[in-house]
Amino acid sequence: MKKYRVSVCKGPDCRRNGSEHVFLAAKEEVQRLGLQVRCELYRGGCYGLCDLGPNCVIREADPARKKDPFSPEDFQLMGWPDEVHYPRMTPEKMVRVLREHVDQDRPVEELRAHGDDPEPHGG
Repeated sequence: MKKYRVSVCKGPDCRRNGSEHVFLAAKEEVQRLGLQVRCELYRGGCYGLCDLGPNCVIREADPARKKDPFSPEDFQLMGWPDEVHYPRMTPEKMVRVLREHVDQDRPVEELRAHGDDPEPHGG
């Protein structure tokens, strides 16, 4: 069973655009779906993508990766194959991402940013 680390940006622009509501919706949905065993939920630092916020980054939880709170993955995209960046998140989008990406192991392609194009392709 895959485990995920879900991080919702807490930078000032993302907070101003509603990241607190996105994070609260995530907490409630993780509880509602019973995903606590599969999902580590965090407040990430600023990813430098302020104009795309609120930003959410999901990666597979890897016990080999260090848990240092100042690790670069907590405030920048790392380009790892399992990394998915979801820009312009809303509470409703967050619920969908948790249900599909985390609960069903299926990233939501239409909501995620792709490579050099950080804009979502739908949603």
